[in-house]
Amino acid sequence: MSIQMEYNSYRRDHPIDSLERQLICPICLEMFTKPVVILPCQHNLCRKCANDIFQVSNPTCRKGSSRGTTLGSAGRFRCPSCRHEVVLDRHGVYGLQRNLLVENIIDIYKQESASSRPLLKTEHPSCEEHEEEKINIYCMTCGVPTCSLCKVFGEHKECEVAPLSDIYMKQKSALTDGIGALVATNDRIQVFIDNLQGTCKNIEVLHAQKQALCEKFDRMYAILEERRKIMLQRITYEQEEKTQHLKSLTRSYSEHTESSSKLVDAALQSMEELQMDVFVQVTISEVTQSCEVEALESGYDNMEHYAVDFNAEERVLYQLDFIKGERK
Repeated sequence: MSIQMEYNSYRRDHPIDSLERQLICPICLEMFTKPVVILPCQHNLCRKCANDIFQVSNPTCRKGSSRGTTLGSAGRFRCPSCRHEVVLDRHGVYGLQRNLLVENIIDIYKQESASSRPLLKTEHPSCEEHEEEKINIYCMTCGVPTCSLCKVFGEHKECEVAPLSDIYMKQKSALTDGIGALVATNDRIQVFIDNLQGTCKNIEVLHAQKQALCEKFDRMYAILEERRKIMLQRITYEQEEKTQHLKSLTRSYSEHTESSSKLVDAALQSMEELQMDVFVQVTISEVTQSCEVEALESGYDNMEHYAVDFNAEERVLYQLDFIKGERK
């Protein structure tokens, strides 16, 4: 917690704070400084502030000593608190009575303040129009800082003013709140940026989905390859079976044809035999032997039952896509 915040908290809670408000000069809006004068209307002013008002109200009055006091000239001015007309004799402001009670109270108050709470020291720039006056009030109407004389006699006479310290604390508090809000907003934005960067990294390293997709396609490739092998084996098996059967028949009938040719040759030779009994015994039984030919079934070489139609499957493959689930 800053010193100013601790000071504000102290001011709200400490009972002497109400006394402080009674010790504020209506001109400089600061605590009365010695010597304090009491006007005929019983209101108090710093002597310097009273002298400044007197000089502004009576510009023809002669300045006296080097201290800036007004001596040897009568004059008048109005009380800034109640507008009561204050008439001065030839002693001027120094003819006003000092309020020793208020001076003693201020001394006690300052001692108590010094021992119980920190006092903030600030530098006050001077007013451009009144060089000897410190800027100690804030014009609420014009929105500019100014001095007490500008409020009493200057261009801010009809304006609404407030102590510069109050405006300072108010604006400082608003700025503090604004900084806090800006920092909080930046923190929320940074958290959002971190989430975006984390999400981006998660998307960039999304290997699980890629791997699952590749595994699904590899599985379909394996199934297709397995089916291709099985169907090719079925065609190959029947092809080889029929080919072997036809080759076996071809070989058997070729052997039979060769044997028949030999018999023909032997029969032709036996035809030349002169002895009839020998001719009859040697050839008659072999020549009369016949060979029965095995007839193939109709369409034996037809392989159309192995035709395929994958149009429906191809359409399904072209429609492969991700699951269209509802986004949560």
